[in-house]
Amino acid sequence: MVNPRLGIILGAVGVVVVLLPILVLFITGGYDSPIQRFYDSPLAPGLPMGVLVTAAGAAVTAVGLLIFIRGMRAGPTYPTAPPPIRRPLSRPRQENRELEQIEQEISNLLDSQPAMEIRTVTQPPPKRAPAKQQAVAEQTAEKKGGMVVVTRGVDMVCQSCGAVNPLGSKVCSSCGAQLFQPDPKAQPCPVCGAPLDETYKIGENIVCKICFSELKPKAG
Repeated sequence: MVNPRLGIILGAVGVVVVLLPILVLFITGGYDSPIQRFYDSPLAPGLPMGVLVTAAGAAVTAVGLLIFIRGMRAGPTYPTAPPPIRRPLSRPRQENRELEQIEQEISNLLDSQPAMEIRTVTQPPPKRAPAKQQAVAEQTAEKKGGMVVVTRGVDMVCQSCGAVNPLGSKVCSSCGAQLFQPDPKAQPCPVCGAPLDETYKIGENIVCKICFSELKPKAG
């Protein structure tokens, strides 16, 4: 990993080397001095030593800048701590023995119990009245009452739980509630026998709230 701090240090050294001839000239005031003579001494024809020192300082500065840029791109470096050592927790021998004894007692107790047999009880579906018998009952009810069946319902709905029961039922097969209370003052439904409510209407026709049969008053 490249450390950007090294680049900063090299860059600072290079800047100092580049600015050193100017500082010497400023300090000496242009007088003849050993340092001034060193910088003015020709390294080659037309190439004094000061130019070489300045070029070397510029090169060091460029290298430091390059190292700093690469270090910043690589991201900061942090010392990685070793992973913590996890040691298994050891229980006392006495506690282990007690746990083993309890597990053995539970296992023996389960083995001594007889196997439980699960039986599913299926309730037979409620019996429906034969269609012919139901039709005869409806015709008899129509003759006695003043209602004619327009649309015949096929089931009876419990007003307590909403369960569906076959025609001819008296109590709900789901909750056991009575499907309807007989009312001698009200006109019975010719389909299910429940007392009709005049408020349940579709136009002029009355709808039974138990079997949802649509009925209309008999003409004449």
